[in-house]
Amino acid sequence: MAAIIESGTTNSQSLSLNNIVDRNTIVWWALIGISIWSALTISPWGCLFWLFALILDDVLLYGFGKSMLFDSQLRVRRNYQWIGNMYDNTTGSGRDLGFNLVVDGKLSQRAKFEHMAKQLGLEKGMTICDVGCGYGDWMKYCRDEIGCQAVGINITPEQAAYAEREYGLEVHVTNWKDILTNSDLQRKLYGRFDAVTFMDTIEHYVSMEDRRNIEKQNKIYSDMCFFASKLFKQDSKSHRVFISCLHQTRKKRSWRFYYHAYFMDKLYSGHYPFVDEGPLVLCKPWFDVIELEDKTEDYRLTGVRDRKHFQAIKVKLTPKKIAYVCILSFLDPFVIHRLLYYKQDSWMFFYGDNPYSNEYDANYRKGVSYVLLYWITLKLKSQAFTNKH
Repeated sequence: MAAIIESGTTNSQSLSLNNIVDRNTIVWWALIGISIWSALTISPWGCLFWLFALILDDVLLYGFGKSMLFDSQLRVRRNYQWIGNMYDNTTGSGRDLGFNLVVDGKLSQRAKFEHMAKQLGLEKGMTICDVGCGYGDWMKYCRDEIGCQAVGINITPEQAAYAEREYGLEVHVTNWKDILTNSDLQRKLYGRFDAVTFMDTIEHYVSMEDRRNIEKQNKIYSDMCFFASKLFKQDSKSHRVFISCLHQTRKKRSWRFYYHAYFMDKLYSGHYPFVDEGPLVLCKPWFDVIELEDKTEDYRLTGVRDRKHFQAIKVKLTPKKIAYVCILSFLDPFVIHRLLYYKQDSWMFFYGDNPYSNEYDANYRKGVSYVLLYWITLKLKSQAFTNKH
């Protein structure tokens, strides 16, 4: 898979033309250019060539698992750029683009971080790697509250720049998949850490193109687990991985499921593992699963009670945001999909019946939801350092 940007780019160098114009943008410009040319030289109907191309690409993607035009991983990065520009208070104020635990009826980010630290066995002086680190709120907590050194990996330059500028954190702007073939980053990262976290990012690792290819999915999750095992120092007291990941249930689907899945993919780009697949199964050559927790209701209620959260967000339009949408229309073919996504309330649909209920009922949710949010704690096996991939 092509690198998101040049691997190893530092934050101070990352805010470049590469963040504005990418392969998807160039393809989009080509479609618009052909549409204009067709309208002027062939027929006025030629102005709709771009629409025909997008529909054809969707037919190939959702019907046959092939995309001839756009890179889904670049859509992931564009999504987080969109969030940074369109959502209010995406970091700080107890909000970190993840979700918070419900404690005594209230949302608590501190309780979430404390629980994660306990599961990982973090102590002062340890070093932690957060893969898909967002704006760095969890890493800042580890450094300031526990006394750990924290290092992030992130595909979104704007988020990495924030973590460096505001928090003074070390973040490597790259796709973790590219580290597997990048010897420079391997020298910087392999064998360095006591603990590793993957928080609400794994759903992006498998694209919709691969949703029917279980062999390719298994390779991606196996690569992820192998990669995590290579990050550990041999003499650590932790050797633990903490994962937060939405999983699909086997609940019977209707056409509405696929309708909302379409808009979800266009905004967030990815395919969730089923509850009996993914890292829970593919980790076994390197890790033991020592804890599995269902936090679906905490995730759902974060969206219900915090309407600035990304799940059920109410976007407050401003002149700056309207200008951003207009500009992005020339850079990204999926702006219209993003806007329609909010109208459909697609995210909350996947929780099943009564998605806006204020009741915390894990058993009920497990029976009606299309997704379950699992917190998974893994422990490195003693022989993992000798296991080959």
